Amino acid sequence: MEIDSILKEIGARNGLEIALDENRACTLELSDGRAVLLQERAALNELDFVATLGPVPEEVRAAVFTELLAANFYWQETFGATLSWNAALEEVVLIFPLPLADATPESVETVFARFVDLQSAWAARFAALVAAARDIGPDPDDADDDSGEDAESGEAGTGGDAAKDNLIISP
Repeated sequence: MEIDSILKEIGARNGLEIALDENRACTLELSDGRAVLLQERAALNELDFVATLGPVPEEVRAAVFTELLAANFYWQETFGATLSWNAALEEVVLIFPLPLADATPESVETVFARFVDLQSAWAARFAALVAAARDIGPDPDDADDDSGEDAESGEAGTGGDAAKDNLIISP
């Protein structure tokens, strides 16, 4: 089934009109004001789910980027999604690529719901990372310091173990 048909069916079931534009993209606005960009990458036969987490003040980028890179390592804390820096917009984004080879309306809806949950968890964690970095201040000598916080405990907005159990993205 082609992505245009899949999105049309999902839209019909939810009382929405969902269609990719001439750039093969569309933005879905959530009731809480967040947005998810859907972008088809035909050459890779995938649909990317993209969400902005926000800007990072220049003075704390090293500390925040270090944490984000660690979370990206083997997708351990991103559940298959990738945290990226959009240099043009100077914002951190969360991206999940869904292979379209065997996609169905149900699998796309499931991934969308899980991505929205992941976006929510990462938005909270990202805000906490930026706030903590501002409180600590930029100190290159402390870039590898874990600040005494235990990532497993769920402190500092990590999402905790409950979020990890509920945020596994798969088609």
